[in-house]
Amino acid sequence: MSCFVLLITDLNAVHHEIASHTRGIRLVTREPHQLTRQDWDSAAVVLVDAQAAPILRARPQPLPHRDAVTLLVDPEDHAEADMYRHALDLGASHLITIPDAAGALRKQISQVVDSPRMVVAILDPAPTGESGTITTACLALASAAAGEHLGLLDARHSSVDLHAALTCARFDLLPAGRGSVHVLFAPDEHPPTAEEIRQTMTDLAHQHAVTLVHLDPHQPHTRALLDGVDLVIVPVSSQTATEPHGRDVVSAARRHTPHVHVHITGADLHGDLAEAIAAGSGASMSASTRGAVPTDSSHWSAALTDGSHHRRLWEVIARHRPRAGRTT
Repeated sequence: MSCFVLLITDLNAVHHEIASHTRGIRLVTREPHQLTRQDWDSAAVVLVDAQAAPILRARPQPLPHRDAVTLLVDPEDHAEADMYRHALDLGASHLITIPDAAGALRKQISQVVDSPRMVVAILDPAPTGESGTITTACLALASAAAGEHLGLLDARHSSVDLHAALTCARFDLLPAGRGSVHVLFAPDEHPPTAEEIRQTMTDLAHQHAVTLVHLDPHQPHTRALLDGVDLVIVPVSSQTATEPHGRDVVSAARRHTPHVHVHITGADLHGDLAEAIAAGSGASMSASTRGAVPTDSSHWSAALTDGSHHRRLWEVIARHRPRAGRTT
């Protein structure tokens, strides 16, 4: 079976929405009147816009039932009885609302891709964003050490300069045959719009196995961007881990993203606190006994050379990474 996703729709908005989730696999879009039997039979996954479903059902020659057909439904229309009749007549095995269930759609697509792509967002609840910047830098270094080819979009400005952090890091300490980090920085004078960030995320995800996106959780457009993310990492210090703004960020991320991970740092971290945070947030959790990252460059430079901290963070990505599989 050819490895491409077939999208049946005549709406540009639906095409653009689905394109942001088809990472590492070709997307072929057909209007319902243009659909050929070869398109239908050859695709690895078929996605049918609910508005196109009546046209497909009215074809003089009905389409044969096949595996891996999904009906895409608007959240406002998912309860209508017609949606289920469309799904039954077209042999759809899944009915997914978009963008609400984008995570389920990406999971389906990842099952037919040899090397599924992954987008990870770093959301630091603190206004300064320092911990988020250092976490992003540490993940980039861990990726290079693991031999990965990583894309990185820095769309948040903080008191720690990510470019300086990566420049000061000892890349020469990484093993031979290391990976690469492709970094894009958002300009200070003209911050990108939500649509520009989304498009850049999509472009990077098509080019790299893992893409990191450093975002400000307090920006109004950030929550909408999380629909295109596979994992959110929320770095917090042990002193601020239980504060309301941190819990709000975790709760918001869980509504949009399939996996949320809280990474706690602090010299006074203890097991009871960690367990309480994990239980209260519903997210997975890891901890580092390194102290909270200050703005002093000599201190955050030390954090960037802590290989064990890098590996601990990279294990979070490895644990939640989508795996290739078979459609059912």
